[in-house]
Amino acid sequence: KDFIIETGTAQGIDFVIKYDYKAFNLYAVYSLSKVKRFDGINEYFPVFDRRHNINIVSSYSFGKNNSWETSLRWNFGSGFPYTQTAGFYEKNTFGGGNDITNNNGQLGILYGDYNAARLPTYHRLDLSIKKTYRFKERMGLEVGASVSNAYNRENMFYFDRVRFKRVNQLPILPSVNMAFFF
Repeated sequence: KDFIIETGTAQGIDFVIKYDYKAFNLYAVYSLSKVKRFDGINEYFPVFDRRHNINIVSSYSFGKNNSWETSLRWNFGSGFPYTQTAGFYEKNTFGGGNDITNNNGQLGILYGDYNAARLPTYHRLDLSIKKTYRFKERMGLEVGASVSNAYNRENMFYFDRVRFKRVNQLPILPSVNMAFFF
């Protein structure tokens, strides 16, 4: 077939708490979801199926005209589905002819059941602070600093099957920024 028509289901529910008091804001959400697909042969969990997700976001403004703002965001997510490696084999391509006694094959990967396993959980904390300088009503400059993954959590990005090595996402990442708006 040139095309595969899939069917699927997506189910979920969100619970939200929002709290605002003067210059303080707090927003928390918990999401529970389940996504399945069926390709006509196999039923599986797609790569974006995350069962549990929690986000907590807060901000606080202070100083003269509330020109300073601090914020934090904490995110937790259960692991995404992935396909495990069941084994390896020598894959002969017969590129140098049909005599396999004189050719070395390439590394072939034997995969397990499609998306039947889950990656480890994910969580991180992002922090930021910024100062806004206003020159006119709609013109100003924002200067800020932030830290992504503030506690340097080793969150898995993917697993390199050939090198048998875990590859993580970004470590602690500080940054500074400046934005002129008008």
